[in-house]
Amino acid sequence: MKNLNKKRVVISTLSSVVLATGLVGCGTPAASSAPVSSKSPVTITFWNEMTGPYEVALSGEISAFEKLHPNITVQDVVVPNDAALEPKLLASIVAQDPPTISQMNPPWATGFIQTGSLVNLSPMIAGQNGFSLSSFYPNMLKPGRWPNGDQYLLPFNLGAAIMYYNKDEFQKAGISTPPTTWNKFTQDASKLSTSGHQAFAITLVHSYPWLAFFDQAGGNFVGANGQPNKAAFAPNGPAVQALTLWSNMIKNGSAVLTHGYASQTDFANGTSSILIGTTGFYPYLQQAVAGKFPIAEAPLPADKDASTSLYGGYLGLFSHATSAQQQAAFTFIKYLTSKEGQVYWMENSQGYLPVRSDVAHSAAQFLSTHTAQQVSLNVLGSAIAEPKVAWWDEFSHQVLLNAIVGVLINKETPVEAMQSAYQQAVALAQKDGTYQ
Repeated sequence: MKNLNKKRVVISTLSSVVLATGLVGCGTPAASSAPVSSKSPVTITFWNEMTGPYEVALSGEISAFEKLHPNITVQDVVVPNDAALEPKLLASIVAQDPPTISQMNPPWATGFIQTGSLVNLSPMIAGQNGFSLSSFYPNMLKPGRWPNGDQYLLPFNLGAAIMYYNKDEFQKAGISTPPTTWNKFTQDASKLSTSGHQAFAITLVHSYPWLAFFDQAGGNFVGANGQPNKAAFAPNGPAVQALTLWSNMIKNGSAVLTHGYASQTDFANGTSSILIGTTGFYPYLQQAVAGKFPIAEAPLPADKDASTSLYGGYLGLFSHATSAQQQAAFTFIKYLTSKEGQVYWMENSQGYLPVRSDVAHSAAQFLSTHTAQQVSLNVLGSAIAEPKVAWWDEFSHQVLLNAIVGVLINKETPVEAMQSAYQQAVALAQKDGTYQ
């Protein structure tokens, strides 16, 4: 969990340093940085969270890029996870030594933009012949675009929440097709559950699996002007409805709350039959199951809306870089988000989705044997990204996650949990300046 007080101090320090030193702002290169010929050698640094099979895939992308651009060297710096990357970025900005590019979550960018630490990519995009955002999925672009229309971030490694299920167990229980509604989901989970075998293994390392159900109930935690939406937390609101669904399943023995990613182990061992996660789960599940039973995938069961949650990282370019580094970095970003780059990324990472709609046709053969990606591509149009207001990151990773867990361990009721969560959301929004 993140330490809110510590994070506040870092952000406050960051703002103070910006005011005192006059750090570069609004994407303008430092005055001392002179443009360098595109043929001159330049080194850029790329901080990211790509571990395991994703690190191998990214390494292949970087090698291919460097062969096409021998004058550009990409230093690949892998950071384990969000909890390590965000404070590392904050500290680097305070020290005036950020990377050239970094993977990041959109809520982080709010503070970076306010301090002038991020480059506005819109002018760079407009000045590139042959580069267009028209092929990008609109719902993936939106989190990286700010209200004035400026595109500060471009999507890179994203996945949509889908349902994985044990096909053999479904057949044994007489279930021929995966559930498409909440009612059918709970009915099927009850059929699949026996003593010591709860059908639905819940993962809550992040809040996104539950957020998919909240979205399906018509929820939106952020209201007008970026403030917490009180209706979302109401006693009869979407958050309480989604929490009640999961809580009732645990109480009747058809679901179990696991620690960390233990849900994947439960699924692989056959002690659960249903797992909800992004396509990022795919390579790990394949390895863990090792052919013991056929894994099948399906869209999530729906309630009011047939939606799912979109989760993953975006690419941001820091303004402290020299003009030559910014030019080289944007060339690298274009490559990673190009059709060719995204085909390679999907096929070799085998976990993330393409951020462009023109990739599926080029990857038809791969998709014919990788149903997780195919199912995810089919639901991308209804996938909902996390809000990018400044208070959301702290709220989702600490307040909301604790509220969900509190309900699922029967520590408090869904109504009590959401009443408290709303009060804490308001307090966070006030501290972040959302309330004027």
